[in-house]
Amino acid sequence: MHQRGGNVRNGMPARRPRDGRKPSPPVICALYEDLNDPEDLPEAVFGQYPTALIGKVLPWLRCKRSDVLHVCSGSLLPGEGLRVDARIEAKPDVIADGRELPFPDASMAAVMLDPPYTPQYAQDIYGVEYPRPSHLLREAARVVRPCGRIAIVHYLVPMPPPACHLVRVLGLSTGFGFPIRAVTVFERVQDELFEARP
Repeated sequence: MHQRGGNVRNGMPARRPRDGRKPSPPVICALYEDLNDPEDLPEAVFGQYPTALIGKVLPWLRCKRSDVLHVCSGSLLPGEGLRVDARIEAKPDVIADGRELPFPDASMAAVMLDPPYTPQYAQDIYGVEYPRPSHLLREAARVVRPCGRIAIVHYLVPMPPPACHLVRVLGLSTGFGFPIRAVTVFERVQDELFEARP
């Protein structure tokens, strides 16, 4: 259950700053207060990347925020692009396995993925077999348009999927004492570059 205000940040009590100021409420709570109908809100499910990350990655994806397909979206807020998750309790826009997306080839401007990072996470959190990054990326490369970009958040820096090349690897830290993750950005090449010339 989401708390509206209070002294909680990311599920943990926020520490009072050393200068004695009152800690600011978590950003996610402020965002939820702006919504009218609590029934439309996703459940508090584990496995969502920080919302602030989207704004940081958008310049690398080169598209509008609303044009991003979020695979393994977790409890990402409604209106944050097209949200796909295998869990109905996350209330995604589309319930689907990220390895078999129900979208036509080359139909998406950009894709962001935040899958479970280990087989244990996949089993304990999602109740599914581990979705290998290579399988998720292959499907993302299928649905993204030529020159469209794919970003994946993971502990691994995966190899580029078919018909894609590496653009950038960014470090993602969620705070002191937490493992750093990689945000790897790929770009799908134009189809005609692979076609044989007569």
